[in-house]
Amino acid sequence: MSKTDSSIKPILNKLGVLLLAIIIAFPHMVMTRYAIPGADDYSCANAVAIYRENHNVLASALAYTRDVYQTWQGTYTGELIMGLEPSVRESFTGIRIILFISVVLFSLAVILLAYTVCKRFFSLSSGKSIAVALLAEFISFNISVTGELFSWYTGVAVYTYPLIAMLLCLSFSIMSYFDGKVVYAVLAAVFGIIGAGGSLEVVGFGCIAYLVLLFIYTMGIRNIKANIKRLAFLYVPFILTVAGAVANTAAPGNFVRQQYMENKANVFQALITSVLNYTTHVSGLLTAYVLPLILLVVFVICICSEAKVAVNAQRMVLSVIGAVVIPVVTIFPVIYGYGSYNIDAWVSSSRVIYVFDFVIALSLVFLTGVFAFFVKELLRRNNVNVKEQMYKYLAVVIAFVLLFSGNVISAYNNGMSAKINEDIKGETMSVVSDRFTDVYRQIEEAEDGSDVYIVMPDDLPHTELYVPLYIDYPDYFANQEVAKYYNVNSFTRLWG
Repeated sequence: MSKTDSSIKPILNKLGVLLLAIIIAFPHMVMTRYAIPGADDYSCANAVAIYRENHNVLASALAYTRDVYQTWQGTYTGELIMGLEPSVRESFTGIRIILFISVVLFSLAVILLAYTVCKRFFSLSSGKSIAVALLAEFISFNISVTGELFSWYTGVAVYTYPLIAMLLCLSFSIMSYFDGKVVYAVLAAVFGIIGAGGSLEVVGFGCIAYLVLLFIYTMGIRNIKANIKRLAFLYVPFILTVAGAVANTAAPGNFVRQQYMENKANVFQALITSVLNYTTHVSGLLTAYVLPLILLVVFVICICSEAKVAVNAQRMVLSVIGAVVIPVVTIFPVIYGYGSYNIDAWVSSSRVIYVFDFVIALSLVFLTGVFAFFVKELLRRNNVNVKEQMYKYLAVVIAFVLLFSGNVISAYNNGMSAKINEDIKGETMSVVSDRFTDVYRQIEEAEDGSDVYIVMPDDLPHTELYVPLYIDYPDYFANQEVAKYYNVNSFTRLWG
């Protein structure tokens, strides 16, 4: 191979990885083009308009965030993004751009975390680490309903961007430990503080996942004094992240909002319910065939690698505990805060369910890697050459695919990427988006102070796009906020 060819090959490899990453995320990227505002998007716009009279965009966003923190909830990052309030009029271009960016950043954050764990924690080669990272990205876009996470501005502000920040925080914390660079520790701290200002579900995930990593790192260090710098790079960002989480949790607005909650749950009830929801969702994910197949591929990649990671029974048990504790702590704030005993039956819960399933899936991928090295260590102690057995493992994967090929294809078709693709090709997404855009246009063109009645068909095609809910009752929250935004007296949806 010539020197020119050898220099071009790495570039082509990177372009190939980038292309695969784009292909995986592409359906969700396209979905953002059809996004339509609704509900909290308009209520936020109405609230921010008050501050815009005397302040610039950033100052009004900060003022809005301060007031929400005092009167409703502590999600300072989410409210700041909401307070920036891109125009929700006419083309909705501002909102759609922010949503598109969220899909891109989420893809990169998932890939970076999976790659970092594989490369530094499991010592896999770059190629194998990239393969696992792309599989993690694929899982992330197909395990659960994604509409509220990627096609609704409020969901993106309060859940998606903070989740992205938490994933980056974990990635840079691992880098800071293994590479010993202060810049990584600083980035981990910055992203940790940003992530801590999101939904408490996201905050719970970030903090407990970071704590588990700290426990694993600290347990592996015998000479604390000799590694005090590396530990400082870990603990300082963690402390700042927890401080942000405390500021979020202790917000006066959380206690004000709690007074409006009809259901109450004590800590013990919420914990038990969180565990029960965990078992239900794990069972559902592990019977979906696509996830088990991906976990099997990850197992083969890890066990057939040249990496040597000593995993004894103690570390295996701790990993299992961590894989359970992280998702349970993730969902606990939702169960406790809302008094909901079954998140699957809770109205407007798809964003909550997605984050929960996402965390479970990532935990299972990590656990699979640990288990692979545990098995590899057992085989090594029994003088079994794993590399020589590689073809047997590959045969198992091929047999699995052939045996369950129908189920795998069916499961993929039921995944979000396939469903969104069908929505786009079948134009159901554009039909729904255009219909709501036309509704908003009619309200905007109506006479100020008038009562607006708009007939909307009750048989609009189903779509994975986030669709706002308006009813035939003008005093309904969402109807009122739209009417206020477009300066009409009331807005009523009539069923056609």
